[in-house]
Amino acid sequence: MRKETPLKYTEEDEKPMERSILLLKNSVKSEHSFKTYVDKLRRFMKFVGAASYDELSRRDNLQEALEDWIIKIKQQVSPNSVPYYFYGVKSFLEVNDVELRWKKIIRMFPAKTKKTGRKPYTTKEVQRILAVSKDLRSKALVLFLASSGVRIGAIPELRKRHLLDLSLGCKGVLVYEESTEEYWTIITPEASEVLDNYLNKRKSDGEIITPNSPLFRETYSSERGNASREARPIGLRALICLMIRLVDKSGIRCVEEKRNNRYSTMVNHAFRKRFITILKNTPEVKNSTAEKLAGHKVYRDDEENFVVELDDSYNVPTLEKLFNQYKYAIPELSVDDMARVQMKELEIQKQYSALEEEKRKHFEDKKKWYKTIMERAKSEGQIPDWLRAMFDELILTFE
Repeated sequence: MRKETPLKYTEEDEKPMERSILLLKNSVKSEHSFKTYVDKLRRFMKFVGAASYDELSRRDNLQEALEDWIIKIKQQVSPNSVPYYFYGVKSFLEVNDVELRWKKIIRMFPAKTKKTGRKPYTTKEVQRILAVSKDLRSKALVLFLASSGVRIGAIPELRKRHLLDLSLGCKGVLVYEESTEEYWTIITPEASEVLDNYLNKRKSDGEIITPNSPLFRETYSSERGNASREARPIGLRALICLMIRLVDKSGIRCVEEKRNNRYSTMVNHAFRKRFITILKNTPEVKNSTAEKLAGHKVYRDDEENFVVELDDSYNVPTLEKLFNQYKYAIPELSVDDMARVQMKELEIQKQYSALEEEKRKHFEDKKKWYKTIMERAKSEGQIPDWLRAMFDELILTFE
């Protein structure tokens, strides 16, 4: 099955913006969705030979043309992808008052097949991707995705102000700021360290880092001072292409056969699946916390087999409470073997320190008890002289 090459969407497509496409833009909630719709719409325009969006909105026989297009794309893409090609065209025609027999067209969709791409990356696979990431930006990006579970589409929107330092060397990350999808997630100490190194490298190359600086910026010449030009965030398309190159170069999927033109692990989403899988397999992390850190609004309770809706109005856990559970997953989320060992050693040291503190407190309490008994016995004369020497000796052992 042939995979179509994505059409490139540029800002030039908006100059001048025809009324028909302006209506679509104002009816879609996000810029990413709009660009996705435009990509599929342009494919349909090419199929029918329309020279402009306005011309397409006034075309005759669109019912027959759309039916023929569905028949064609059924032969070119995965059965599960056919609806995604259709809905952008449908939205465009509906906002331009073009009424078609939509139910008839939807009935032409092929039966869905079992989805592939459901496997998470293993830690060993992430290590191989990291090994072929030669520059700091790529390393920081791989570790950021692996430890936060952030969707790749959220990366271009992240700014320096969205980071908050936490204990243990971790950082909180505010995703989708000031939107209904806003949520907090966290990155591990090793991801935080490499991200700091990346930001410091940009600073040493001449960039003035401000709270509004993009967390991941477009590439620039490595010569000193070239980073001083206005830093623009890396685009989504560039991000996707970068991650495809890294995964292909790592060779982690070279021996795997595709099913329905897909691998069992998705290039970017497999990081997110790994993140959620590790959190849910960490006993100290609640399922609801794992879903909150992934930015989900609902989650499925596997034991009771029902969907739980996470209440964002009344159940808004603080970042501190989220971190108090996330920290237990740090060793497994860490990619580098040494970092994982260090985190486990740190946890063992903390447990040992807690035991020592408990032992010291018990020692102090016992010492206080002996002194109290001895003082009372001396004052009331209720203890024989021969026993007083023994109590004095016991008390000296606590000095």
